[in-house]
Amino acid sequence: MTVVLKPPNEQLRIDEVWLFISVDENGEGLCAGPLMGPGTLVPLVAADKVRRDALIPLAQQIAALSGKPVKVVKMSARSEEMTITPDGRPPQ
Repeated sequence: MTVVLKPPNEQLRIDEVWLFISVDENGEGLCAGPLMGPGTLVPLVAADKVRRDALIPLAQQIAALSGKPVKVVKMSARSEEMTITPDGRPPQ
């Protein structure tokens, strides 16, 4: 299912994101949770501090249930790799 964003975006530019990462003996992985209801799994990624803070209780539940630590990692080096246009053509 595709969801069209209505209302429009609120932030002018996303320059940092927070990732919730689980850690075990084999390495790291991006945590996911049922943010859109039962049967769904959505990666725990936040583009602002309010949403980051709202995801912390879910990350705490994941850590408690899994018995593994969850790290909150801030990524702030922005590198745009491509733009995908609605019509599929390369951007001008």
